Amino acid sequence: MVKVIFWNVQGALGSYFFRCFNLMVQVQKPDIVALFEPRISGRKADSFIRRSGFDNSYRVEATGFSGGIWVLWRSSVRLDVVAVSSQFVHGWCYDIARQKYCFITFMYASPNNSKRSLVWNHLRALEPTQGTAWVMGGDFNATVSPLEREGGSVNRLGVCSKFNDFFI
Repeated sequence: MVKVIFWNVQGALGSYFFRCFNLMVQVQKPDIVALFEPRISGRKADSFIRRSGFDNSYRVEATGFSGGIWVLWRSSVRLDVVAVSSQFVHGWCYDIARQKYCFITFMYASPNNSKRSLVWNHLRALEPTQGTAWVMGGDFNATVSPLEREGGSVNRLGVCSKFNDFFI
């Protein structure tokens, strides 16, 4: 079974984060790691990814300090990126050792409700045929119920009917 970690890091700059990342990778031994909101790009991102110890990577750059998706994976899996937006990376994942495959989506939905609501139609169009596994994880910036949320702004409940409808 492919081991995946979805992690909203809210900033990947600095030696402290890199040490935490390395420790997490040593302990958990994931095949794939998806980092959301890294808040760095360009040469700094290239340097981090090169030092990460992963064989392959795909990156959606952040816009300023907002968003960004990095997907890092080992050669024990094959990952073919099929569709990309600023809010997700969608691909076909093949576990070489077990000869099993699934679709996988790495999601960082915009905190902006109008931008976030557009993503559900895009993903619906990517939905695999019946019987094909689909793994999806990340930061959806939405909840199905107010009970899932603790703290934060009272004005921003985060309940999203399109998010709810997608998973039903």
